[in-house]
Amino acid sequence: MTNHLPFSLKDIDIQLVNNFSSKLKTAKKRRIALVVQGGGQRGIFTAGVFDAFLEAGFDPFELYIGTSAGALNLSSFISRQPKFGYNFIVNYTTDSKFFNLYKYLSQQQSMDLDWALREVGEQGSTPLDVVTAQQVLRYRTALACMTRKDTLQDIYMPMYQGNWTDVLRASCAIPVIYNLPVNIDELEWVDGGVSAAVPVKEAWNRGADLVIVVRTEPLLLRPQQDDNRLLKDWREKIETLVPEYIDRLSLNESIDKVKVLHSEWTSKFDSWKQARNERHPVDSAIEESAGELIEAQASKGKKWSLLSVDNVERFLKIAGKSKSTEVIEMLNRYYTTYQAAHDFMYAPPEGLQVIQIAPEKSLRSRALLSDKDDLEVDYREGKVVGREFIAHFADILNDTTSLPKRR
Repeated sequence: MTNHLPFSLKDIDIQLVNNFSSKLKTAKKRRIALVVQGGGQRGIFTAGVFDAFLEAGFDPFELYIGTSAGALNLSSFISRQPKFGYNFIVNYTTDSKFFNLYKYLSQQQSMDLDWALREVGEQGSTPLDVVTAQQVLRYRTALACMTRKDTLQDIYMPMYQGNWTDVLRASCAIPVIYNLPVNIDELEWVDGGVSAAVPVKEAWNRGADLVIVVRTEPLLLRPQQDDNRLLKDWREKIETLVPEYIDRLSLNESIDKVKVLHSEWTSKFDSWKQARNERHPVDSAIEESAGELIEAQASKGKKWSLLSVDNVERFLKIAGKSKSTEVIEMLNRYYTTYQAAHDFMYAPPEGLQVIQIAPEKSLRSRALLSDKDDLEVDYREGKVVGREFIAHFADILNDTTSLPKRR
């Protein structure tokens, strides 16, 4: 664990930070990468971190890689526009023009990502500063992660080039929620988070010696254990809903073994579902109105989360039978690559060091439909954590970066 450092308000261990810093001081010049996780409106935490970086003039990074909302936040960091990410999330993504749950569930009206991106385009009301961004990238590389829809492979495309708005749109095209096709180079693309939610390994493959990761969820002491539970819950849900898909899935076990366990898992899940329905009888999700759905979630003290295990069934029904296999493939790809990314970050290979900047606990905001007060709280936490990181690491990283010295 000596090459990995967790950094949040809860995990700031001064001795550990000092030991990690000492290793950086004695190191040669390093290629430093900034990797940014997505998370929809939870990116407000990242916006706070980046605003702290901007107010300090801190940017020793030679390589930037962002996924989904992480790519959007990177755009305004590279263009040197403080509060841009904050304003985009608080004022645009909370607007009913962007996403309306009632219309989505009752009328299949998808997220209007195109409207939001037009607003930050050259002719929009709050344009990104493309000229400044291109100047910043003179000696640096910025990439947005996208997923090829046909192979579910993560692909990385340059930001702030001629097709930069299409690249951002592809990186943020959440399956089912955004149902318009995104085509670039005669291929169709979906959200980068499907194939690489936290693309640290890509930064290492591109020569990074040190990767600073900005997360939008708290760090887990034992990520593999937690992910295995989550994956098991998700697998049980999927196998109950679409048992014929079992022949197409391959996680960490052979197909034959999965088939043997399938019957046992399905039976167990059916028993759990029956008991749950006896405690909380509900109508079929496909027949629930949007208003009833929100009310039911609120009465249980829950926040609406489309990709939670409990909502996989609703997610598939919204997608429809024709797309259910496609959606399951994406979910399978997401969960397996997410676990692999966790393992890689917590045990980096020789020659790579990783620092994860993360919230202290689960953010109050969520991917969509966040309350503005919750967004404000999470933004402020991000800014505090960003300032703490600068206090401990700015001088060291500015001295060790392999970037050409600024005039």
